Amino acid sequence: MAGRIAGKVAFVTGAARGQGRSHAIRLAEEGADIIAVDVLQDYETVSYGMGTEQDLADTVTAVAALGRKIIARKADVRDAAAIRQVVDEGVGELGKLDIAVANAGISTVQAWDEVTPAVWQDTIDTNLTGVWHTIVAAVPHLIGNDGGSIICISSTAGIKGLPFFAPYVAAKHGVVGLAKTMANELARHNIRVNTVHPTGVNTPMGHQSRRVVLAAGQRPEPRSDLHEHAGCRPHRAARRQQRGAVPRLR
Repeated sequence: MAGRIAGKVAFVTGAARGQGRSHAIRLAEEGADIIAVDVLQDYETVSYGMGTEQDLADTVTAVAALGRKIIARKADVRDAAAIRQVVDEGVGELGKLDIAVANAGISTVQAWDEVTPAVWQDTIDTNLTGVWHTIVAAVPHLIGNDGGSIICISSTAGIKGLPFFAPYVAAKHGVVGLAKTMANELARHNIRVNTVHPTGVNTPMGHQSRRVVLAAGQRPEPRSDLHEHAGCRPHRAARRQQRGAVPRLR
């Protein structure tokens, strides 16, 4: 049986591991070919290691095992020209673009007075400006394809304030505003723009954030979703959490 998006082409950022890999594999399971990018280098401002070349190679192997094509490149979402080049090359090889998943992101944990200018800038540049660069690179191809879908990975931190995550929360709220604006602008081109708001996810980024919060003595209530797969909960569920659940982040 053909998948729900058989014959489609999807662009996924931050695809080396975690949610990005999960998105790429799930899209491939449903029949899409993949254009994948990841920065593949550590940030001085981030305490956990970023995805590696081997991680991205593992994503390639997983997608190829499903019988789908994948083009994988090292590229930084903070670099608009690099992202545009990868998308253009991918479309040149695969023929079109139907879906863009702006997933790449980082997270740091600190009190407001410990947020350095570098931490602030790296987080905003990756988690917000990187989403903008992804959209800008994808939209001309989506218009040329008579429409498509843009999926921006925000967070529960995009709909509520979480202590000790000021740059992250600011960026994720910005993603929501950007998506709303682009949805209105691009509707006439038959392009849908949506945000997804995960809670805690079983990824290296999620684990590190939780460890730092616990070390600071800010222990959250017991939670059942720590070991959920690296997928996403829908916005409606996230909004239910907003009405009284413990702060969680992707």
